[in-house]
Amino acid sequence: MKMTFAPGWTQTIDTSSEVAERVDLATYISDTYKAVNGIRPRWYDFQGAEIKYLREWAKHLEEEVLEEVSLERAREALRQQELADHHTAVAAAMKPASLTFKPFANLKELLI
Repeated sequence: MKMTFAPGWTQTIDTSSEVAERVDLATYISDTYKAVNGIRPRWYDFQGAEIKYLREWAKHLEEEVLEEVSLERAREALRQQELADHHTAVAAAMKPASLTFKPFANLKELLI
């Protein structure tokens, strides 16, 4: 079973035995919890926890990671759109005057 740790990164959980699964889930939970919250859950007893609870916790953390990835992509898309809109507005404002524009064509009439 593969679980997403971060955008583009997955961790394989070995489900061949409960001991191997517990070790992999503990590693995944510790690393992902740190990525999400900034600290490792060192206070938690992974060896004494039920495997069912570790699976649920790992799944919840994976959902948090995927939700954050989705939000980050939406924020980046909005930022890119705002940047494109800005460049379009600047280009329109910097548009050169047409070649037929003659600002002093009637200067003689104004001076008389």
